[in-house]
Order: sequence, then structure tokens, then C-alpha cells
Amino acid sequence: MFFGRINKVFRSFAFYLCLGYLVVYALCTVSIYVLASQVITKSARGYDRQDVTAESEELVELIQQSAGSNLLAEQVTMERYPPSTIFIVRVINRRGQVEYTMTWPKKIDLPDWRVYTPPQEASSLPPAGLSEYYIKPLGRHIQIQTTLLEDGRVLQVGKGSFLEVDQKSMLARMLLVFALLSTLFSVLSGIFMMVITLRPIHHITDSMSHIIETGAFETGAPPVKSLIAELDTLGRLFTIVTEKYANLIQAMRQTMDNIAHDFRTPLTRIRGAAELALNHRDLPQDVSDTLADIIEDCDSAKLQLQNLMDAREMESGFVRLNIRPFNLTKLIDEIVDLYTLVAEEKEISLKTDLPTADMLVRGDRPRLVRVFANLIDNAIKYTPQRGSVIVSFTADDTGITTCVRDTGIGIPQEELALIWQRLFRGQQAREAEKGLGLGLNIVQAIVAAHGGKVWADSTSGQGTAFYVTLPRHP
Repeated sequence: MFFGRINKVFRSFAFYLCLGYLVVYALCTVSIYVLASQVITKSARGYDRQDVTAESEELVELIQQSAGSNLLAEQVTMERYPPSTIFIVRVINRRGQVEYTMTWPKKIDLPDWRVYTPPQEASSLPPAGLSEYYIKPLGRHIQIQTTLLEDGRVLQVGKGSFLEVDQKSMLARMLLVFALLSTLFSVLSGIFMMVITLRPIHHITDSMSHIIETGAFETGAPPVKSLIAELDTLGRLFTIVTEKYANLIQAMRQTMDNIAHDFRTPLTRIRGAAELALNHRDLPQDVSDTLADIIEDCDSAKLQLQNLMDAREMESGFVRLNIRPFNLTKLIDEIVDLYTLVAEEKEISLKTDLPTADMLVRGDRPRLVRVFANLIDNAIKYTPQRGSVIVSFTADDTGITTCVRDTGIGIPQEELALIWQRLFRGQQAREAEKGLGLGLNIVQAIVAAHGGKVWADSTSGQGTAFYVTLPRHP
């Protein structure tokens, strides 16, 4: 159950909507970081290049004014750079030998910085111009200005600041805050969009599920409204369609009620005429048989019409019940006794599994006789020869549940929710027996009027179990 709910969440539109927002914000954050890093790198290294070029020009002028490197050393020594700055000065003579070197901070170790084996030719000296060098231990880039002096020596000045690192660190902190805020915003945006977009859709699906499960088109569907124009139109059209179907079904039922009411009189006249004709003497045998069939068919038709009117009365809610306490065990025994002969003719085993103690319920006894007689009659009808029908009880402090279980043809799962509708008959039921499909509708209405509950459990081809729960008499 838990994993089913988790799987349902992961498959929901709301999850994908929030995930989409997160992906978009994540891609935006990464893109901003990459672009901003490139801008910071270019800007910081450009600044270092300008700075190292100015420092190099100043030191070149100082060297040219001095006879040696002492003045250069004094000048560099006097400079005080921030701890975050890397500063390197080196003078290489014509033979490639390092005459002077200085680094800031003094503890910096540059074992592989432009190490030259003293060459024999001046052409092997480093070329003049700007270059870039990466210091692995510090994870820093420095800009190097190489200048060829008039006396043939080479001056190299390198400089790198923590400006790039500092700005990237600040950018990373800012983007982290942005990522957290964007995540929160994406979740809130997803929830907001989910409410706007999914609420009317959930409303429609819930209404459709209710209609499919109960077939209650006549109740209509509450208006579906949305701030989104397309969803608002969808909700409005759905409401119009359900109202039209509800009106159509109401008109059909009203027509059936009118037919049931109007046909009673002519059927009574036909039956009366047939009885009158049957009372005449010296009728041929075939005429007598035909008149008897007419009387029987009239009685059957009147019974079906009465069922239609009873179903309509039940659905209207204006049912008068004569509620009294009675013994449900005795009632079931009486009904089973009535159907024992019918079951034996079909070679069906009709048994009960009832407690010896009295089971008292409160209800309208004649109407409940109709309920259980209908269920047992259906069980016998739709159970093949050598099958079985068992009636049993289960009870608790609040109610008594009666189970009518058979080994008949069963009901497909897709039809279980529809069998309670008036005039509905499943495919297998239509092929097995004749009828109008009113019995279970009346059963449900009578049980509901008693404050009880009725439901069915079935497997196609293996049988059906009908359960009826009624309030227990205290």
C-alpha cells in the first residue's frame, strides 16, 4: 500500500511539474555560474595583466638607471604587497643564468617556474611578451611579463591576485543561496500551478468516477471552474454534457414510469376478458390453453410493471417502512424452505449456515423478505446443475451481515458496479435468463432505506457472493 502511494506520487503531474521547475532552475543556475565565472576570470586576469605590465615598466626603468641589480633588490624589498597577492621578479643574464630572483610571499615554492638550463645561445632565452603560468600548489594563475633589456638580459615580472578566487567564492555562495531559494520557489510554483491546473481536472475525474461507479447521472456534477481559460471551458462543457445526460436519463425513466402506470389498466382488462372467456364451457383444449397462457403472461407483465413502479418509489426516497424487530434467522429459514423445491429441480444444493441463537434486526419484514428472496432466487437461476447455494450470517455489536454465496456463472469485475442500476443486465445474465434488471435495484433501495448496506463480490465463472448488512436490534 505504501509503495503503491509512493509510485502514484512519482507518476503524478504535480511531481513532474515540480521536477520540471527544479531542472529549469538548476540549468539556469549552472549556466549563470559558468558565464559569470568566465566573466570574472577574464576580468580578474585582465586586471592582473595591466598591473604586471605597469610593474614591469617601472622595474625596467629602475634597472636602466642603476648599474646593477642592487637598486632593483632594494626597490622590490621596499614594496609591501597584500598577503593575497603573488609577486615574482627574476633577472636572467645572456647565458641564461638567474642573476636575481624574489618571490612574495617569501615562502612560496616555485620549483618548476620557468626553470632554464643555462643555454649557450641567447636565442634560447624566454621570448618577450605576456604569458600565463599555473601554480599547482596554490591553484592559482599568474600573469608573467617578460621584457628584453638593452644590455641583453631578461626581466620577468609575475603577478597574481586573489581577486579571481575571492569573486568566484562570493559567486558560489550567492548561487548557493539562489539555488536554495529557487528550489523553494520551484516547489511553491509547482504547488500553485498544481492547484490551478489539477483541481478542475481532479474535480472532473472524481465526478466521472462517481458516475461510473454509481451510474448516478441524475445527481449532475457540480460546476467546474478554473482561472485557466481552457480548463474553465473544459469544465463548463463537462457540466453541460452531464446535465444533458442526466436530463435524458430522467426523461427515459419518467417515460418508463408512465408506461408502467398506463399499461396496468389494459393488462387488467385483457386478463379479465381472458378469465371470463375461460369460464365458458365446452371450449376447445387449445383455446383454453391459450387463454391460460394469456392470463399467466398478463400476471407476469403486471409484476414487472409493479417492479418498475416500486423501483421508482424507492429511488424517490418516499418509502414508508413498517419498522419492527423480528428474528432474521427465522425469516431466512422460511425463504429457503420456499426455494428448496426449485433448487432440487435444478439439482442445486441449497443450504444454510445459521447460528442457533435468534438474530434480531429492526426492519420492514415484508420488504426484507423481498430482498432475500430476490438474492436467493438469482443465485439459483444463475447456478448450473449440481452447483450449490449457501446462506450464512456474521454478526457484530452494530449489525448482522447475511451472505448469499453461489457457484454460478459469476459477474465480470467491470460490471459489479453497474448491477445495481435500474434495467441493467450483464451479458452473461441476458444469455442465461430473461428479465428486466430491476431486482437488484430494488434490493439496494430497500436495504438503503433501512440504513443498511449491500454489496457483491464475484469472479466470472466461479460464482458470486452478495452481502446485506442490517442494523441489529439492541
